[in-house]
Amino acid sequence: MKSYSHVIQLLLMLGLLSGWAAAQEPLDTAGIYPFKVTVGGQEAKMQKKGDLFAVVAKPIKTHALLKIEKQSDLLIVNAFRREEDGTVANGTTPAAMFAQKADQVKLNATLDKKVLKPGRYLMNVVAHSKTSRVVFTVADPEGKVKLPSLKQITEALRGEQ
Repeated sequence: MKSYSHVIQLLLMLGLLSGWAAAQEPLDTAGIYPFKVTVGGQEAKMQKKGDLFAVVAKPIKTHALLKIEKQSDLLIVNAFRREEDGTVANGTTPAAMFAQKADQVKLNATLDKKVLKPGRYLMNVVAHSKTSRVVFTVADPEGKVKLPSLKQITEALRGEQ
């Protein structure tokens, strides 16, 4: 159990450091999205230069497959669910996944074995000593979850709220 805690702490630190590093550099596509990420068969795309993340256009299923361009010695993924106003959901632990010598991981292969709830997520995908930041939405079959806009997430990341 202790090693599980250390892995979670490491993943959280990597995500926070990547966010801090991105804030320190000029906004450019290469720094925010250095390698392509595909989730549920959809490639995440930068919408315009200067964006803080790439976007998966359509909602995905909870068991969607995340793929990157080429195998990495260590593939680390952490996903932070966002509130209706774009901020990180209160009282939630980021979903964390990792795989060794891999170019893919299923989003339901979380370390804590919990399935992602419907909603919008900001995800850090770490591979090859770089981080791609991606926003995606887990499908809500009942249509009850209120999703933040991409603008609200950007404002929350920049501390403008």
